[in-house]
Amino acid sequence: MYFRELIALISAVTALCLLSSASAQDVAGKIELELNQVQPNQAGGCRLSVIATNGLERPIEKLGLELVVFNNEGIIDRLMRLDLRRMSAGKTKVQQFDLPDVSCNGLSRLHINDVVNCVPPAITDVYCPDLLQLSNRTSLQFGD
Repeated sequence: MYFRELIALISAVTALCLLSSASAQDVAGKIELELNQVQPNQAGGCRLSVIATNGLERPIEKLGLELVVFNNEGIIDRLMRLDLRRMSAGKTKVQQFDLPDVSCNGLSRLHINDVVNCVPPAITDVYCPDLLQLSNRTSLQFGD
C-alpha cells in the first residue's frame, strides 16, 4: 500500500512541476508604447499623449509605468507613475497626462524606469520591460 501512495505522490508532484514550468513560459508578443504628442495645456503646463497597444496574446489587467521626466539640462524633474487599466489582447489605449508648472520646451527626455503588472501573477520569469516596443513622434527622447 505504501508503494501506491508513493507513486501517486510522485505523479502529483510531477504534474505540479509541469504546470509551474508552463507558467514560466515565454510570453509571445510585445506591448507597444508610442510617445505620440507633447503639447502645452491650458494651465501652462505640458500634456503628453501616449498610445499603448497590447500585442500580447492575453489581456493586461493593469499596466504600470514608472516614468522619469528630465529637464533641458538633463536633470531629473520628477518621477511619476502612469497606470493603464484593463487592455484586451490586440487593443489600443490612448493615455494623456499633464505635467503642471512645466513648459514643454523645458523638457528633454521621458525615461521608462520600470514596467510592472504586464502579465498575470500566474506567469513567472517575465521581465516586463523586455516586452516593450517603443516608438516616438515627438522631439523628446523617449525610452529606457
